Amino acid sequence: MFTSCGSLETIYATSFSNSGLSGSLMFNSCNRLVGGTDGFVPSTTSGASVCKLGAGGVLTDPNNDNRTWFYAHYYADGEGVLTATATPDATRELVASGCICAIGKYVGLGLTPWDGVIGPTHRQHLTSASFAADMATFSYLNFNYLFYSCSNLASVGGLGNLSGVRSMRYMFSSCAITTIDFRGFDPSALTDLFYTFSRYSRLTIILVDASWALPSSGLTGPQCFYSCSTSLVGGNGTVWASNRTAYTYFRIDTASTPGYVTAA
Repeated sequence: MFTSCGSLETIYATSFSNSGLSGSLMFNSCNRLVGGTDGFVPSTTSGASVCKLGAGGVLTDPNNDNRTWFYAHYYADGEGVLTATATPDATRELVASGCICAIGKYVGLGLTPWDGVIGPTHRQHLTSASFAADMATFSYLNFNYLFYSCSNLASVGGLGNLSGVRSMRYMFSSCAITTIDFRGFDPSALTDLFYTFSRYSRLTIILVDASWALPSSGLTGPQCFYSCSTSLVGGNGTVWASNRTAYTYFRIDTASTPGYVTAA
């Protein structure tokens, strides 16, 4: 019914019953569609069962919409700016712009303006990205696939402006950044680090504050460092290895707790 409707973000309804409703692949390639209760995003195979209000549904009651939105502005100089401000910088040449649901549990490409949902794909031309200071206004953020396969993305700034980040699933997979700076970033709300730095062969240093500590429970992240390289070395000399790719290595490297993170 909605196949390949890549721009669709919202389906409003105040009541709905899917009893007796059938429909396989109903939302195929609707990668921007976000339900209003818990940020649910349908997968390629989602059928009529997700056409509902409430948790796990794609419908949004306009009187009970839990979603908040931030904006991504992609400029001709190759930078993508993530901000709470809808209006792009008028002094810069804008290539593409769009909104992203802060609680959206995105399941693939198509959520950002550099993914080329409406126009051409710019993913390979994104060379830098920054999180504006006003991103600190959000207390709940999911960043699934945000920079996935941006193979020329060489720098990301402003991570210290973020708090309440839950999921970074595939966030930096296949990027080109060598040093990534998480100083000022609060990791206490993290729940999902699945393949976060996967196929990130150029990564050498991950910087954090001396107080950096992952949550003691509720966090998953198999293959967080899948297919990185021996260029990645922790502050105490721990070198990336293919048998040490779990999220647990996203910690400060010490003699007793080997990791790939450097306190600075």
